[in-house]
Amino acid sequence: MFTDALRAFSQVFSKPFRRVFWLSLLSTIVVLALFGAGGQWALEALPQFGVGWADITLEWIARFFAIVVLIPLVHPVVSLVAGLFLERIAAIVEEEDYPTHRPGRDQPFLQSLLVSVRFTLVLIAVNIVALPFYLLPGVNLVLFWIINGYLLGREYFELVALRHIELEDARALRRRHKLRIFVGGVVVAGFATVPFLNLLTPLFATAFMVHISKRIGLA
Repeated sequence: MFTDALRAFSQVFSKPFRRVFWLSLLSTIVVLALFGAGGQWALEALPQFGVGWADITLEWIARFFAIVVLIPLVHPVVSLVAGLFLERIAAIVEEEDYPTHRPGRDQPFLQSLLVSVRFTLVLIAVNIVALPFYLLPGVNLVLFWIINGYLLGREYFELVALRHIELEDARALRRRHKLRIFVGGVVVAGFATVPFLNLLTPLFATAFMVHISKRIGLA
């Protein structure tokens, strides 16, 4: 698994991956800007008490919580946007590293979009529920790795597997190899905690899961 992770990491910086990265990054900035604009609108809609110090205090508290909530949204938003390009990433890895294997089939655009939206909503919901625990030193990082390791391992493995087999078969294969896929997901979650590198997480996760899927016999 360590070798596969290093291979996926090196591929992230290859030319085909860079093109997808810039497309997804620019799109992510637009989406986050829209989130920020919505948050600003919500702040301006807060009621005023007519007491200077109270209004200022409330505004600063609201802005603080807006930032705290926005931070966990960065990775789900990156995943949502990049999800529209990941079929191409999986195809590149398969062509370069497994040319003798049967090529995968790209999923229809609408289906890829729905899967990305569903995954993003799950990531947002789970991380918002876990947000109070993320504020606890010593617990936050481990909890983040466990929660997101499970979610990321499951979703990215199924994304790759669906290029070759049906959904029920992909889920059955994931259950048979759940420990390996969970550990792979934890590696991805660890990657996602590194500043700047976390923007490359969807690309790394897709390439990594292609390698893992081949290790467990997905031809």
